[in-house]
Amino acid sequence: MQQEEIEERLERMRKLGSVSSSEWQAYTWKNELAEQKRRIELHLGDALRDNETEYNPYHMLERAIGVAAVCMRRLIECRLVTDRFRDTALEVHEIHAKADTDWREPFISQTASEIFNNYDLTARRTEKRIPKVISDKMLHARVIGVLSGNAYMPDGLLIASDTQSKTQLFHFTPPEIASIFDAFLDDQVRSSTDGYLDKNGDFKGTRRVFATRD
Repeated sequence: MQQEEIEERLERMRKLGSVSSSEWQAYTWKNELAEQKRRIELHLGDALRDNETEYNPYHMLERAIGVAAVCMRRLIECRLVTDRFRDTALEVHEIHAKADTDWREPFISQTASEIFNNYDLTARRTEKRIPKVISDKMLHARVIGVLSGNAYMPDGLLIASDTQSKTQLFHFTPPEIASIFDAFLDDQVRSSTDGYLDKNGDFKGTRRVFATRD
């Protein structure tokens, strides 16, 4: 290759500028998730105890749930949790929609209307859901409410996404919602591998990548 051609190539490269970046890191999202866990505990407590505050605890609760869900999603999508954790179902409790009642669609402006008409508030059922399902439902929450004074189940938080709400609600007591966040916070990636995978599953080619997190 002639020196003149080399100079031309270098000049073209210089014109493109530079791109600075890093690797995804867990601590940025975990720090924020820990903060939103603290806020949810605080504002849920405010709501359940009917504390007098300078803010509306329900507004703060709605915000904290949304931000926490983003953190959970990023930890999963950026492969900042182990493969085992990602694929392991976590325990949740669900309140099912009434089977013998005409569904009444909530108003768009309300975060938890028509609850007593639409759902069977006499029982909650234990289920297992993988972390992505839980974070997705929280991120797309259509229902966010606080249940208190119920004779059949403990005080807690009601959450459901738009697609989920027709069939069930998540119900979390304060310790239960904290345990979901702790599951994300306590999971630690010790080793990681990234590479290319071709259409036949061989470790070659550059069209697809694979990633493992242990």
